[in-house]
Amino acid sequence: MFNLKRDVPWFFQYLEYYYHVFLNVRFNNGTDIKKVIKFAIDVSLQGFEGLLFYMYMPDFKKIKFDLYRHSIDQAYEISDLDFALNSTTSNSLDLVIIPFGYFKDEHKFYLDIKSKELESSFELHAWAPSNLYKHVKSVIRIDNKYTELIPIDDFKGYFFQFSGSFKGNETGRLFDLINLLVDIDKTVDELDNTPLFYAMDSEIKKLVTKSNEYLFELCHTSVSLDTRNILRELERLKYNIDSLSKEEIFNWLDDLVNFYSGKQ
Repeated sequence: MFNLKRDVPWFFQYLEYYYHVFLNVRFNNGTDIKKVIKFAIDVSLQGFEGLLFYMYMPDFKKIKFDLYRHSIDQAYEISDLDFALNSTTSNSLDLVIIPFGYFKDEHKFYLDIKSKELESSFELHAWAPSNLYKHVKSVIRIDNKYTELIPIDDFKGYFFQFSGSFKGNETGRLFDLINLLVDIDKTVDELDNTPLFYAMDSEIKKLVTKSNEYLFELCHTSVSLDTRNILRELERLKYNIDSLSKEEIFNWLDDLVNFYSGKQ
């Protein structure tokens, strides 16, 4: 079902019905020692408008998460991430990214892991849920699979693209995710009845504040169809710039100005 060469990631049982990106990062612990390292993730997601949520376990008792407001072609760094190494030469970290919003057809996802302490490598997998029969007991089996994303190279470096079946989650589902985090925060060990994870209540409250702020911004941001078309034409011009003469570039811009200035 999972099409992975390893065990299912720990978060899957909670996030099966969300479109999500599974990032597996491997750190080369050449010194073979236990310690906590710092790392960051550079993200540039061209052609996406909405919110990006990430979540991971820096150690076996702790869950960290945050939410970012993402505009078209924005690039930023997810910093102050940490991970507890164990005493093996290869340490693996599972991190999930959940998009809430809208993808354009020709999107590009640039991602880079940065650590001053250790070398790292990573793999990306995309999950698109089957919602058709999730509440119905049926003889029909929906055979979903994690799809590994293969890097594509261009002049800016390697990037990734999702298939047409991968979409952003509806923004309203963010509150379902918050409720899910509350449930996780309440989970206890079946043997000794102690909390399974360190308390997350303060982080959840911060997430609620961010969610209210960002969702308010999204629902009050209205971009006309003409403006979207202009941006799409400018993006086409950007991708063709190397094959055009100066005169052709000016003509392209003149055509844009003349066409849209004459519209009501």
